[in-house]
Amino acid sequence: MNETTKMNRFWEWVTTARKFTINLLFLLIVLIFLVALLSSIFSGSKLPDPEGKALVVNPQGPIVEQVSRSLDPLSFALYGPPTPGVNVRNVLFALKNAKEDERIEHVILQLDNIGGTGQTVLYDVGQALQELKDSGKNIVAVSDYYSEDSYYLASFANEIIMHPDGGVDIFGYSRIRTYYKSLIDKLEVTVNLFRVGKFKSAMEPYIRDNMSDAAKEASIAYLNILWDSWKKVVSTNRELETEDIQNYADTLDELVIKEIGDTGKTALNFKLVDKLLNRNQQRDYLIDLVGSDEEEKSFAQVSLREYFAIAKQEEAKNKSKNKIAVVVASGSIVDGTQPPGMIGGDSTAQLLREAHEDEEVKAIVLRVDSGGGSAFASEVIREEIVIAKSKDIKVIASMSNVAASGGYWISASADEIWASHDTITGSIGIFGFLPTFEKTLDKIGVHTDGISTTKIGAGIDPMQPMNPIIARVIQSNIEHGYQRFIKLVSESRNMTLEEVDEIAQGRVWAGETALEIGLIDKLGNMEDAVKRAADLADLEDYKTFYPSLPSEWTDQILNQFFSKIEGVFESRIGNKDLIKRSVELANDFETYNDPKGIYLKCLDCLIY
Repeated sequence: MNETTKMNRFWEWVTTARKFTINLLFLLIVLIFLVALLSSIFSGSKLPDPEGKALVVNPQGPIVEQVSRSLDPLSFALYGPPTPGVNVRNVLFALKNAKEDERIEHVILQLDNIGGTGQTVLYDVGQALQELKDSGKNIVAVSDYYSEDSYYLASFANEIIMHPDGGVDIFGYSRIRTYYKSLIDKLEVTVNLFRVGKFKSAMEPYIRDNMSDAAKEASIAYLNILWDSWKKVVSTNRELETEDIQNYADTLDELVIKEIGDTGKTALNFKLVDKLLNRNQQRDYLIDLVGSDEEEKSFAQVSLREYFAIAKQEEAKNKSKNKIAVVVASGSIVDGTQPPGMIGGDSTAQLLREAHEDEEVKAIVLRVDSGGGSAFASEVIREEIVIAKSKDIKVIASMSNVAASGGYWISASADEIWASHDTITGSIGIFGFLPTFEKTLDKIGVHTDGISTTKIGAGIDPMQPMNPIIARVIQSNIEHGYQRFIKLVSESRNMTLEEVDEIAQGRVWAGETALEIGLIDKLGNMEDAVKRAADLADLEDYKTFYPSLPSEWTDQILNQFFSKIEGVFESRIGNKDLIKRSVELANDFETYNDPKGIYLKCLDCLIY
């Protein structure tokens, strides 16, 4: 057997193994879905009576503006069954209904799995919990340990209980990025970067090995505002001083050493928690508080999902023909049609189009949670906003955690822009990113050559050096795009070009500052934005609805899978942050699909 035959057989084996693995993974997914579905069928569909039961708020995954229903086989293989998150409007709807429900006296917060929830969403849920508590409901937070996200919400509880071996993680906010310049230099990849804006640092990781002073200046400005807001809410709820929270984070080592390494006792003595109880003690405590469920061997309870379904049955009473359409734009802005959890230029534009073509729709609220993306897709979406306004349909842009760069572009033409105190917005700038690999290929002996009838040659070819003609065209296009951006803001915000340019330059702002400099009109949540839309449209009675695209049969199966999977599996996946971030990075690169390679994107808007 010659070497060629051996190699051919080897690659045949690799192909067979790959196909087998993929097929096995697919069958596993189908099996999990069938188990979940059968479990649902045999358990019955009758909703429980919430009378005398505690409402348990136990989100499996982060609380988000829009739940992603995509299923990545690699992520499934690495982490097991997915936890795609919980829609914030479902949480808020259930909590607001429980406030008026005499059957509900106790609310139990179990918040172990909500990591990754944005601060604006946390604020909205926190306000709903505060209203619950003010109405006389008793809220108890129970957890093994608390992260910053979970503790923020737990602080609204009447009582916080933690496992004795647990702890309260309060680390503050950071903006940490990984920089690749030295690696890129070693690989001899040519980074062709085109940008406008002093603070437009989106692609810094590819041209530097550290954060620039301009990026540090912009980042620390909004991080301090978000951190101060977090401390203020938590310290007020726990009757502490904001300085106490800062000292806890800054001197955690001293505090823990003082308690001989006991993090649970440290949190208790610092008045961050009220009781230290192990799981059995927690169960007994809640049984004494609420009453027991003999069948489940636990305290009497109704889940958030069950209670949401109960509350939804009563919502259908509103027969108003006046409608306010809430179009959710959450995720990266990407060209074409995209699934929930991403903002497709075509798909989001279609949702807006269906809204303004509906004669019963009198106003539109665009709920934005995005750091931007494709410049072309952003403009396709904005054009539908302009058309809606031309029909005398009022449009309110409501900003969630992030509405920056392309997220601000699609918001700018609204009649009014509303944001939270903790919203990250701005990043008015633009960049182009086109790497080429001619030097890398040269190192391994791969070369390109040919002829052309024009000086522009083959256009953009990643295997060839960037043609200087094309480079000048792209840079000119970038500068033109920036001028369009600041002109759009100037006309929409009644500001001069010079005033916009002064606060633009790619810089990121927190909602509070954005109000001061004129980038937004009001501070408020989505409920406030909906009420304002109704006022502008002179509506006394109305109902809200969320336009959605028709689902393919595969999407319907996945939706059922995701909705049932949480009740069948409980994630116990270990910490695989490095692998996870690598997968996320690879998926993120798939969002760079602008036809011109030009982006309105804020990568500085991510915090940890």
